[in-house]
Parts: sequence; structure tokens; C-alpha cells
Amino acid sequence: MLFVGLDVGGANTKIAVIDVTHDDVRVKTAREYFPVWAKSRGELPELLLRMRSSLCSGKPDCVCVTMTAELSDAYETKREGVNHVLSSVEEAFSGVEVYVVNCTAELLGVEEARGRHMEVAAANWPATGWMIGKVFRDCIFIDVGSTTTDIIPVRGGVPCPEGRSDVERLISGELVFTGALRTNVSAITSRVPLRGYMCRVSPEKFALTADVHLVLGHISEDEYTCETADGREKDAYHSMARIARVVCADLEEISRNDVLKIAKHIYLKQLEQVVEGLEQVSSRNPEIDTVVTVGLGEEFLAKKAAEKLGFTKIYSLKNMLGKKVSENAPAVAAALMIVEKKIGADAKELLRKIRED
Repeated sequence: MLFVGLDVGGANTKIAVIDVTHDDVRVKTAREYFPVWAKSRGELPELLLRMRSSLCSGKPDCVCVTMTAELSDAYETKREGVNHVLSSVEEAFSGVEVYVVNCTAELLGVEEARGRHMEVAAANWPATGWMIGKVFRDCIFIDVGSTTTDIIPVRGGVPCPEGRSDVERLISGELVFTGALRTNVSAITSRVPLRGYMCRVSPEKFALTADVHLVLGHISEDEYTCETADGREKDAYHSMARIARVVCADLEEISRNDVLKIAKHIYLKQLEQVVEGLEQVSSRNPEIDTVVTVGLGEEFLAKKAAEKLGFTKIYSLKNMLGKKVSENAPAVAAALMIVEKKIGADAKELLRKIRED
């Protein structure tokens, strides 16, 4: 039996296919950079169909969807975005039963989800929290993706944030709009060290956090999956050149050592953003002493933030379930949710058996 989980984001779309026909539980995952704001409406169902065809050997038994794409300014309203995502899934998975995860980790049918669109908007974190809650009854999980960071408390195996919508979570510290790849560095700091001074930065989109983390060795060139700010190559030299441009310079005007100092400063300022969110969340949950790190930035942002606040019980989803599962956690979790619903399998037991294909 094949169960599909989808996480349709504004910049990245992820898919997980769980095959439970074997003694072990096999999962295949894929992700594709797909900037919704730059694509036509008809391209999303084509993408989903292509991803389905690449991973599914036969017709799926069921599909479960989470989404954050509805926030894209390609849509005038979240309602419009939710409806387009759901219509695209139905088109790509014609004849397959579809469920949608809502903000309380419940599964809704498509028409019910359309009628309760604010419950399913930006509701990929409840799926991740549901999955992590099967392993850790009480924890705070930090999921650092390409664009944003989720910081969600889990109590009694259930995600229990103070906020449910993006707006509420921005207020509560449970959503920090900083990520491992796509964040404009001028959104992180207004000044950087240069020639013994703190130099103001240009607010233009000259460099991204992907450039910072590539230069510092936190990510590989293959992990730099978004477009660059200038359309040039994704390598250390061009990343340094982009960072130099943040202070209106180039690599003939300032040295590579200058750029490295700037990159380290930006990284530490970004780390402060995650620490601030975690401090806000943990202050409301003082009894929780465990942190679970998830996503592309789990090592250099999530783990480091937890360490800065004195957490010692820090567990990596990548180390437990594999790199691909960690980086595509909402899609994997969505697939697990329908496996549990449809065949009554215990998700905690499934996670013990799960193997990446």
C-alpha cells in the first residue's frame, strides 16, 4: 500500500511516499524548488503529477496535504491560495482520496478544508509536531527550513502552541521568519563589522543567508537550492561577492577575510533571532527540558540556539530518522497520519521501522 504526504510551500514543495507492503516501512522523499509567485497557476498540478510519477510505482491509496503556499503574494487572499493548492492536488491525484492537515493536527476532507481554510493555511508544523510527539511526549521542536523557523512546544505527545495562525505565532515567538537559505541578510542586521567600524548595510536584496552558510561551510553547494540574488553561480567565490555587495563593495575593494568576518557576524545575528524565539517559547513552558531539532538548519541554528539557552537534552531528527526525513518532515508526517488513520497502524511503531529508500 502506498501513502503520499505533500507539503506544498511557497518556495519548496516536498513529497513523501510511504510503502507499508513490507515488514519494514520504506519512505521515499523528494523536494523541488518551486517559487509559486513566479509560476503560472497551471504549473503546480504539473509539478505534483511529476513528483508523484517519480516516486510512486503505482496508484497511491491515499494522499495527505499540508501547505504554506497560500501566503504567497501570487494569491490575493489565503482562501484563494488554499483553494488553488487543493484543486492542484485533486488534479494531480485524480481518483485518489485526499485529506488535509489542520492547525490542531486533525485530518479534514477537501471540501471541509475549503470551508475552514484558515485552519489548514500554514498548517505544516502540526503534522511535524504530531510525528515528533510519537517519540517525545514533552519537548520543544525547532524546525529550521529554507525560509522560516518553527518553534513549537509538544506536551503529552500533542503540539500545544500558544498561536495557531502565522500572525499569532509571529507574536508568540513560535514562528521566526528567518531561514537557512532564502532570508535577505539585511533583514537580519543593519550593521556589520568592517575596517574597525560597524558599517551600515544596503537594504537591497544583494545576498541571502544561503550565501552566508555556504561561505561558513554550514551547507554544501547542492543544498543551496534556491535562486541566488544576482542569478550567478552557487559557489563560495560568488557567495563572497554577493556578501561584499551588501556593504556596496566588491572583492576588489574588500578582502575575503573582510567578507568572512561579515558572514560570521550575520550568522551570529541570525542565531540571536532563533534564540530569542526559543527563549520566548521556553519561558512559557519551563517544565520542558528537551529540544528536538529538525530541518536543513538543525545543526548550525536550531541546535546552537538550544545550547545557548542551556538545554542539554537535544535530539536530532536527522540522527534518529535520516537526513531526508528531517528535511522533509511535514510531508513524511502527513503520510504517516493517513497510514495510521487508514490501516490502524501505530505511528510510534512505524517510526521505529521506517527506512529511507
